[in-house]
Amino acid sequence: MRKTLGHWPRLVRLLVALAALLAVAPHAAAWEKEPLSVYRERRERLVRELGGDGVIALFGYREADVAASVTSFHQNETFYYLTGWNEPDAMMLIVPKPSGRAGEGPQLEKDILFIPPHDYRAEKWTGPKLGAGDADAPARTGFAIVKPVSLFQAELQEALRGTAKIYTELTPQPESGEDDFQAKAVANLRKLAPLATLADLRNALTRMRMIKSAGEIALIRKAVEASVEAHLAAMKALRPGMWEYEIAALMKYEFERRGCEWPAYPPIVGAGFFSTVLHYDQDSNQIQDGDVVVMDVAGAYSGYAADITRTLPANGHFTPRQREIYEIVLGAQNAALAAAKPGVYGDHGDKKGLYDIAYDYINTHGKDLHGKPLGKYFIHGLGHSVGLNVHDPADYSQPLQPGMVVTVEPGIYIPEEKLGVRIEDDILITQDGNEQLSRRLPRTVEEIEKLMAH
Repeated sequence: MRKTLGHWPRLVRLLVALAALLAVAPHAAAWEKEPLSVYRERRERLVRELGGDGVIALFGYREADVAASVTSFHQNETFYYLTGWNEPDAMMLIVPKPSGRAGEGPQLEKDILFIPPHDYRAEKWTGPKLGAGDADAPARTGFAIVKPVSLFQAELQEALRGTAKIYTELTPQPESGEDDFQAKAVANLRKLAPLATLADLRNALTRMRMIKSAGEIALIRKAVEASVEAHLAAMKALRPGMWEYEIAALMKYEFERRGCEWPAYPPIVGAGFFSTVLHYDQDSNQIQDGDVVVMDVAGAYSGYAADITRTLPANGHFTPRQREIYEIVLGAQNAALAAAKPGVYGDHGDKKGLYDIAYDYINTHGKDLHGKPLGKYFIHGLGHSVGLNVHDPADYSQPLQPGMVVTVEPGIYIPEEKLGVRIEDDILITQDGNEQLSRRLPRTVEEIEKLMAH
């Protein structure tokens, strides 16, 4: 009995630790969504953006489209953005009505969500699902009309009596991996409506997704906060002799225990030479004393991504040369952050903007080992839009606008010196400037070395 009782203190400690973990970081089992009215407002706006001269037809992912046997299901971005529906095998049809009073513009006449009927045998494995015939289907989906997927073709043919055009995704979203899915969806529509003309809604959706709603910004904040905690944990844990994958796994644990469903992109932890490889995600090398380590790692919360990078000295102290390059990158980022506001252009293009500010700073500060300027070692753009995709759709020919969430990520990569430095933060463009969403995470040499010392 005495031996058995001796285990109680340890058991109590474990239970207390588990309770604390659950209290601090409830997992996002209840996927957070915006109010259903927001998704309907987006559908109404899309009708106006497209001019109301055609129906809108979209397909959601099947389970097979996301390898659901090895990962949790998540919806096609466009479909989710317009519906808020995160279950497989769904379809959507939007039917506009002609303009009413003068200047009123086209309006949404009806929108239909098509979902599978109940499969009670499958639900013993997957849990209860909403069926098209359930009385509460409209309230739970935000669609006044919810029908079984078997009726999609009939409803599409009925809608095409008033128009010969179908708007859909004729082009895949860049960097989404949706090329095969999008091609199959188009082929399916051509089969269902061979006489209809298909038109692309990509540009209209890009305009809409560039400016984030208040709900989207709130979810991005949660992704950023969880990712900041992951970086803080890595700063405290990093030391020579660890493996890159250990740091990646620690960071993934930290943001997932705070509610993120998955990494926003494959974690990049590159030490030494691999700090100079931009998208190095093998994370398979051992970290050596004297290395700098680039950690480009963040999570996605309720589907919304963060994107954060820090560069650390493996042993907790930058060498003089590492510090020199680091502070040049930091100076370039600070210059771009100070200039980021509505009306300013972001990445490089026809008009000078934040990229040029960062590049000019890098190119006029410091030299390589051959006495040449460092501009040629800044080999990527300065930033990109962030949202449902870590590289969210955006028209980079347009200036920054309030409500945009973008990254600012200058970098210098010198393979000859096995020295790469990138500093990346997420910012929200406000009415008169910007808010650095990831500002809690140390950026200066002094802040980083102090935190790593503890």
